[in-house]
Amino acid sequence: MKGATIITINDAFVKQVCNELHIDQIDEELATLTNLLTASQAQIDNSIELSIYPDIVKSPLYDRAIITLAQAIYYDRNLISGQPKAVIMMVDHLNAICLTEGGTLDGSK
Repeated sequence: MKGATIITINDAFVKQVCNELHIDQIDEELATLTNLLTASQAQIDNSIELSIYPDIVKSPLYDRAIITLAQAIYYDRNLISGQPKAVIMMVDHLNAICLTEGGTLDGSK
């Protein structure tokens, strides 16, 4: 993924998400949210066409998809209702951007 900078799930990012979600910044919550954000990032990365357009990680929508999925898992660890529709829509939109900006699946643009 040349040229792309995947977000780093570091303490500052986790604390920013805690503030946004009004989650107490105690060690247990920070550790839980770090794990959820890392897992969410892996799932989003595996759901979009990063190889076609690696710069998609610079999109604010990429960050939002990771945070939204982590939030959903935080409040519903088993995702009983399935993946949130908002995440599905964001992944679809991210894929559309990848295909538009990076070419089509057959390599043409």
